[in-house]
Amino acid sequence: MLVVEVLESAGDIPDPYVRAVTYARIGEELARKGHPLYKRAFLSAFESLTSIDDPFKMLKVLLSIGVSLGRARIRAYRKVFARVFSESRDLSPLQRDELLKTASLALLTLGDVGEAITFAVEISDAKLRQSTLVSLVRGISRSLEVNPIKTAYRLRKIRLALEYITDEPYRSKALLELSKALVALGSYEGAFSAVREMGSREWARQAFKELAFRLSELGVIERYVDSFTALTEELSEKFGENFISELSTALALAGRGKLAVHLLRKLGDESLFERVALDLLDKNPSAIGDFLSALNEGESSRVGKALMNRILEEPTPEKRELVNTIARFARSEEVWAKVARFYILTGDVESARRIGLALQSPRLRSVVMADVAHHYLKRGDVEKAIDTALEVRDRRFASLLMSEILIKALHEELKGLENGKAQVAGGKARKQA
Repeated sequence: MLVVEVLESAGDIPDPYVRAVTYARIGEELARKGHPLYKRAFLSAFESLTSIDDPFKMLKVLLSIGVSLGRARIRAYRKVFARVFSESRDLSPLQRDELLKTASLALLTLGDVGEAITFAVEISDAKLRQSTLVSLVRGISRSLEVNPIKTAYRLRKIRLALEYITDEPYRSKALLELSKALVALGSYEGAFSAVREMGSREWARQAFKELAFRLSELGVIERYVDSFTALTEELSEKFGENFISELSTALALAGRGKLAVHLLRKLGDESLFERVALDLLDKNPSAIGDFLSALNEGESSRVGKALMNRILEEPTPEKRELVNTIARFARSEEVWAKVARFYILTGDVESARRIGLALQSPRLRSVVMADVAHHYLKRGDVEKAIDTALEVRDRRFASLLMSEILIKALHEELKGLENGKAQVAGGKARKQA
């Protein structure tokens, strides 16, 4: 179909709204290809506006035409947006806000960030205005790497947008986007400053985690330990809770267990070791070994117990390697007893028995060996159950266990005899029949 025929056919579209948008899209395509009829297409789009009676719908179509002009890199798009901005004053606040938001985000896609902010700050509804500005900050931040020449200009525009974002959590959301952009640009101290400005505890925590993790990934976090420590103290004072565990988790996730442990020890709160370890269990279990290797005996024992308690909530064979790692670094019989329990629950009774035999604590040895004996008994291996029960050090515990095993064994034997008699009786009855 020839271009002229396409243009003529577009004129047959009955809905003036759709007709105008179609002409604008045709004009955009033709302009991109350098076809001379693009002017006719855009002119037809503007002419279609006269058939739209609803002012709100007319301005929405006009905005769509402006976007097509902008995409086609025809500078007249600015005049169209200016007309939308001016004539929208006659609309209801709700309609004007919707139009201004759409126009603002459209200008962002066209790269006109200054005008985008101008439109956004005119939105009357405070929440919509600030959420739109956050979207602008996000979009501008993500374009900083793409357009390094315009970086300084765009950073100024982000700061301008932040002047109008005064409420939480909007301001902290925008600062998070700025922080990520500054890290991407290598301006790490600027990223620290952005996080420091945040007024929302939740978003500050997220930004802190992301900053720590990103610098860990980039391999530069050791150079900024003092900066992180200072930021931690400031945020802790501002929000009344500690941020060190987030930093330590990020360090541990990045394979820097020793540095993570060093920071945690400064706080003197032993529960933080467990919190970080459980975070690692949820996010990256492979990092647990490096973290455990940096702990002393007492710390590794407490952490090992916390980890095994969580693992025993959902024991699966796939976690065996992780459990072995915990057993290797946590030099504690209490942890080993829990490891033995894991083996039993996942079907490896023999490994559990070996651990039980190695335990020196009479109480723990008794608990593990009793558990092993019960599982042998369930499998019908009475001889092994008895042998295992004899390894229980606690005399009363061993006596009760032996009693239970013998009674259970007798019960099974008598049950077998009854079944045998029943089979014999049944055989005789069949022969007589």
